[in-house]
Amino acid sequence: MTIHMKEKVALVTGAGSGIGQAIAKYLAEAGATVVIIGRTESTLKETAELNKNISYLVSDISIDENITAIIDEVKKRYARLDVLINNAGVAPVTPLAEVLLQEYDTAFITNVRAVVDLTRQALPMLKAVRGNVINISSTAAEKPIPNMSIYSASKAAMSALTKSWAKEMAKDGVRFNNVIVGPIETPIYDKTDLSDEGAQKHREFVLGTIPMGRYGEPNDVASAVLFLASDETKFVTGADFAVDGGVRA
Repeated sequence: MTIHMKEKVALVTGAGSGIGQAIAKYLAEAGATVVIIGRTESTLKETAELNKNISYLVSDISIDENITAIIDEVKKRYARLDVLINNAGVAPVTPLAEVLLQEYDTAFITNVRAVVDLTRQALPMLKAVRGNVINISSTAAEKPIPNMSIYSASKAAMSALTKSWAKEMAKDGVRFNNVIVGPIETPIYDKTDLSDEGAQKHREFVLGTIPMGRYGEPNDVASAVLFLASDETKFVTGADFAVDGGVRA
C-alpha cells in the first residue's frame, strides 16, 4: 500500500530530532507540505534539509503567544491545515522525594497545556477540511515507570484528552487518535538531570520491560503516524495505536 499525502498540510511539533524528525520525513516523502516546530534552529534546519516539502518555525510552544503566532503563520502561508501532530514533550526522570514543582509545571505546560491550546487554535482550519489530530502519547500513561511519575501523569492526561475530543468532534469530521509509544531510541534520554551512571541504570531498567527485548526506532513510530494521518484511516477515531514492542500486551 502506497500512502499519498499530496496537497495536505501537516504541522509537527518537536520535530528537530528523534520521533518528530522521522514523522516529518515520512509525511514529506508521501507528498505532504510539512511545517515543523521546535526551539533549536540548527536541528530544525537539519530536518528541513531532509526534504524540500519541509519548512520550519523556531518557537517554544510552552509560551502562549507563540502558539497563536504559529497558527497565524500556517494560515498566512497555506490557508489550511489537514494534520496536526502533537509530538513535543519533556520527560523528567526524578524520584518523588526529589521532584520540584517547577519540573511538574514544565512537563504539564509542554505535554498538556500546549497541546490543548495548539489544538484549540488549529480547530477552525481542521474542521474546514475534516482533518485529523495525532497525539504522541506513551505506554507510561497506562504502565507508569518508577521515577517518571510526572511524565506518566502528563501522558495519561493527553490520552484522556484525545478520547474526549474524538467523541466531541466526530460530528464535525475531525479525527483524534493516540499513538502509544513505548521505549524508543531517541535523544530524549539524554535530556535528563541523571548522572551517566543513573541514566544507564534507567535505560537498562526500561529495556527489561520490553517483551521484544530492544528499543524501538523513530521510524517505527513515523510509519504508524503516516498511516493514521492518511485517508486510509478515515473511519478511525479515538483509537490507541500502540508502537511499543509489546509493553502494553
